Amino acid sequence: MNPDRNDDPDLLLHAALDGELDAAGMIAVERRLAGDPALAARYARLEALRAALRKHAPRETAPDALRERMAALASQPAPQRVSWAPALAAALAFGLVVGAGADRLVASRGAGDESGAIVASYMRSRLSGQPVDVATNDRHNVKPWLAGKIGGGATVVDLSNDGFTLVGGRVDVVDATPVATLVYQIREHFIDVTQWPNAKGGASKERRDGFTVLRWSDPAHAYAAVSDLPAAELEAFAAAFQKAAARESEGK
Repeated sequence: MNPDRNDDPDLLLHAALDGELDAAGMIAVERRLAGDPALAARYARLEALRAALRKHAPRETAPDALRERMAALASQPAPQRVSWAPALAAALAFGLVVGAGADRLVASRGAGDESGAIVASYMRSRLSGQPVDVATNDRHNVKPWLAGKIGGGATVVDLSNDGFTLVGGRVDVVDATPVATLVYQIREHFIDVTQWPNAKGGASKERRDGFTVLRWSDPAHAYAAVSDLPAAELEAFAAAFQKAAARESEGK
């Protein structure tokens, strides 16, 4: 195993996922994951993200020109196939260029799409089985933990009297910016609340990939809540959150 890769957790995880490690390297990774729950959670999220991308991202088909040339090559006698080699190589190169362009197109669709990124984080956290990085229903523990990770304050409210239990919090990345995400639960449903400090935004409601996304703002933050709850229940949650956040702000 490359020593530099061994010291870099991100390179190590990606190398393991991509099958670039030998047997000894994978054993070392498994031991490290077993002794580091946070790293194991990151690995699980990466696995879930890769699985989700494979399932939902569009797959590019080979260009018609490439398929036609391959079919023609297969129908030719062996001596004539040699003359096709340069053309086939060119066609394969063309296919790779087209595929690379498609990958950039898929990536560009997510750029600036906050709601899409928020829904993707919600799905990824459910698939990984690790919805939070700090697991506690005590908002006085979640708030300083988030502040230390994102370098700013986060609004964390107790909604247990309204039927919504705080599960904990995590840090997500939206448009290359670390943001705070709170996780609440009611019955078997989870609600993720992502917030941006000092951001302005209006109220909105939309459906994305079968989930409801509600957005609102106050003088301190802009918020986005996503859940598989019925829209009316998510709206009730948002109203309770806003009311509790206003009380907290007045009490400062």
